[in-house]
Amino acid sequence: MDLEKLLAKRELCINDNPPSCVATCPIHLDVKGFMREVQNGNFEKAYDILEKRMPMAKIIARVCDHPCEGACIRKDNGGSISISEMEKAIVEYGFHKKKKDFPIPPNNKKVAIIGGGISGLSCVLDLEKKGYSVSIYEKENRLGGRLNKLVGDKLPEKVLMEEIENIKKAKIKMKMEVEILEDDIEKLQDEYEAIYIGTGQWGKELNIDKLTLATELNGVFAGGRIANKNDSIIYSVSTGKIAANSIDRYVQKTSLTAYREKESSYETELKIDTSDLTEESRIIPASNVYSKEEAIEEAKRCLLCECAKCYKACPHLRYENLMPKEYIRKIHHNERVILGDRYANTTINSCMLCGLCKSVCPTDLDMAEIIRDTRKSMVEREKMPPSAHDFALKDMEFNRSEYFHLLKAQPGMKQSKFLLFPGCQLCSSYPEYVDKSYAYLMKVLEGGVGLYLNCCGAPGEWAGRGDLFQASVDKIHSDWQSMGNPVIILACSTCYYMFENYIPDIEIISLWEIFNEKGLPLNASNGKGKSLVVHDSCTARDYSHIYDNIRNIATNLGYELIEPKYTKKETQCCGYGGLSYFANREFSSFATDERVQEKNEDYLAYCAMCRDLFVSRGKNTIHILDLIFGGDMEEQGTKKGPTLSERRNNRLKFKISILDKYWGEKLNLKEEYADVDLIIDEHIKKLMEDRLILEADIKKVIGYGEENQNIFYNTENNHYLAFRRILNVTYWVEYIKVGDSYKIITIYSHRMDVQGE
Repeated sequence: MDLEKLLAKRELCINDNPPSCVATCPIHLDVKGFMREVQNGNFEKAYDILEKRMPMAKIIARVCDHPCEGACIRKDNGGSISISEMEKAIVEYGFHKKKKDFPIPPNNKKVAIIGGGISGLSCVLDLEKKGYSVSIYEKENRLGGRLNKLVGDKLPEKVLMEEIENIKKAKIKMKMEVEILEDDIEKLQDEYEAIYIGTGQWGKELNIDKLTLATELNGVFAGGRIANKNDSIIYSVSTGKIAANSIDRYVQKTSLTAYREKESSYETELKIDTSDLTEESRIIPASNVYSKEEAIEEAKRCLLCECAKCYKACPHLRYENLMPKEYIRKIHHNERVILGDRYANTTINSCMLCGLCKSVCPTDLDMAEIIRDTRKSMVEREKMPPSAHDFALKDMEFNRSEYFHLLKAQPGMKQSKFLLFPGCQLCSSYPEYVDKSYAYLMKVLEGGVGLYLNCCGAPGEWAGRGDLFQASVDKIHSDWQSMGNPVIILACSTCYYMFENYIPDIEIISLWEIFNEKGLPLNASNGKGKSLVVHDSCTARDYSHIYDNIRNIATNLGYELIEPKYTKKETQCCGYGGLSYFANREFSSFATDERVQEKNEDYLAYCAMCRDLFVSRGKNTIHILDLIFGGDMEEQGTKKGPTLSERRNNRLKFKISILDKYWGEKLNLKEEYADVDLIIDEHIKKLMEDRLILEADIKKVIGYGEENQNIFYNTENNHYLAFRRILNVTYWVEYIKVGDSYKIITIYSHRMDVQGE
């Protein structure tokens, strides 16, 4: 897999970008972090978060001018979160004695700070933490600068004095009542490695670099109101911290500019959808400071801004508890470090490839594309476990074989203008409806309608088997040409997706479009106002004409349609897509359950697999063809879908019956050992479903074993054990003989390649 492409895709994920309040804050306080703690009543933890970025937190929290509030996305929905009041509450209720810091070894580098006000002290505290020997030059007899003028209700003098005393206890040289003028700078340059000018004013206009705060003077930096040209307290704090970083880089002789673009305020790339945001008025404190209860309530107004739209929408991401960047990192590790050996195989093969992530992502990050490429890479490097997709690929080959493949022009014609391609799953679940649809099409369309039974190749594409998929595409294309390039009518949205994206020169049309335009059969069901939750197939998300026609058909028949949360272009997968049903049955059931539990009403689907999976999880679901051909809604809504064995048998039976009905051809086609008679109890049938074992597989094992005496006999219980390896799967069947039949006791298989010398 292309590493550069993978890493470029990773950068499209914006969820780790900070909220607007954090990005706007010039010192980038973790507002989201301390809001979350206050929501939970953890004021001490909130204080720890606040203090990590805010120097002199007990002071600055009380006097900060809070530009962050102007960036809050709630400002038009009840008012911005009162971050200013929140910080006051945090220092009021959350302050606690700090744990002792580990002493930092001094680095013997001397730095002079001119001005003991907000900016200068912020710079001092950061440099002191880095081990610098710092000297403060202050012209007044006390530290604090204009903080001393703010003493009052907002800033109690006691709080100011306590913080100043804490600073004085640090290993900082205090040079009080010493005024440094412009002419003194040269002398200080000889004594100190660097100098910071943090006074409120300076006689000479300095050329200050906006990024680094470096001046034209060697080793001299300047900030505070000299740089800001305003009275913002928090920006003065910011300049002190930026200058401390610059001084450290300067002394250490590293780049002053590298990776500093977002050190002060900037515009975040995080995008938050506020369309569904309800208005909630901000909490007004009853006194000078929020009570704990008031603070908690105000904190709960905070949305804890994050994108996470894909995570919230996609069952796969939530099941794996992975955000895209972390997921891509996992894929990279799988691809580049451990080279695909088991680490993330199940995760990668569980993705439904439905494309919902891209549909909801503000930057169009397509995880499905990444997963597709990864699966192809795993196959190419022979790191794809056979067990993940073996069953689906064998089923695909069955659909392409003589047992299902059929290509016919309309009876009585050599060529037809149209060709119905119903797909393999519809023929598995609703062969009778395929028959009725074919008869309908021959009646309403001029120019003839042929019938084409085949698989579109989706399992090969989903499994990363480019060879099998391309062979399928090539076969479809040659079959189509042999029929005179007819318009292909597609009933399955997955087939529609595959044709449009991989065989674009074939003209296609949706079956639902024809039903909508040509009119419905007279026996179509009348809903009489019955409500149905319409579930869109995930492969139809980019085809509005498909899901719009489905809705037109249902509403014209008198049904009231309910839209789930994720619908149309943003529909959720049923749990089958991407072969997740075969690779991770547990997750597939999780995704199905989540979808069907969203609404209480009966569901309407137009994909056979969606309908069958929903019913298997206890949700009454009808297929659009039930409405069109007037099926019994109560019966059809609860009717269980066919087993895996029945699905295969239905396809073969359909081919045999349709050939006889329309073309008068008798077909005597059987799989190997098809005449072996089995007795299978219900619990064994469930095992077969869980272990992806077909009746045909069991017949081949027993038939071959009995014929070649490739069996074991247990004299204690009179059980027989037969085994057979079919391609890369070894099947084991334990059974007893009941007359000419075989009663199955248990079954299991090994889907693996065993390699050795």
